[in-house]
Amino acid sequence: MILYEYPFNERIRTYLRLEHLFRRLGELVPADSALSHHYALVTIFEIMDVAARADLKADVLRDLDKHKNVFNSYRGNPAIAEAALDQVVGQLERNFGALNTIPGKAGQALTENEWLMSIRSRVGIPGGTCEFDLPAYYAWQNRSASSRRADLERWLTTLAPLAESIYLLLKLLRDADVPYKVIAANG
Repeated sequence: MILYEYPFNERIRTYLRLEHLFRRLGELVPADSALSHHYALVTIFEIMDVAARADLKADVLRDLDKHKNVFNSYRGNPAIAEAALDQVVGQLERNFGALNTIPGKAGQALTENEWLMSIRSRVGIPGGTCEFDLPAYYAWQNRSASSRRADLERWLTTLAPLAESIYLLLKLLRDADVPYKVIAANG
């Protein structure tokens, strides 16, 4: 069975796009090939493009806070396990705090890295990342997989609070409803 998720609005559509990109990174970064790490960088640039939307960080923070308030309203209800409630509220607060401490837009720190931005400006050009156009990038691609991976993981730390918040918000959204089967006639 194939699971299709249809977003209710543009905000959820953006969250689903980011989740898709972060999951792709989860596959590419652990790989050893230079090509996988090239596409990991391309994916980071795609995340930066999505995260550059002016209101994204504010939307995520607002959704985290809204969920925290909803869960806090369940306090004192005998049908709710307080320990589980504390755990979810704590996770919402941690994600809110981590995302809120990032100055500016999510991923903005990466835009200050001139080396990354030189690659980003060439990646959209067919063949634009050839060794003669970007010799420093070519040298990076020829470093050891562990060295490239360490760089990728360092750059991803600036995006981690956004990724964790998106994962949590989508998990809460998915857990709030029951999926149902639908058969699409003719696909």
